[in-house]
Amino acid sequence: MDGVRLAEYILKELRDRQDQISDQLSGGLIKTMEDYRFLMGELTALRSFESDFKEVLRKTTGDSFDE
Repeated sequence: MDGVRLAEYILKELRDRQDQISDQLSGGLIKTMEDYRFLMGELTALRSFESDFKEVLRKTTGDSFDE
């Protein structure tokens, strides 16, 4: 697997997990405030990592990897 395909795979997995969390939050599946806080923390971390990852890719490849 070359670097570009690996980067695309990682970004896809990050986006898929963010979508899963968003679906849980909007679907009324959260039972406790602790669950809500945990998912919001995970979502924030994933978004931050995705942003940092794309910035590194942009600097090293010149490609933005945006959809």
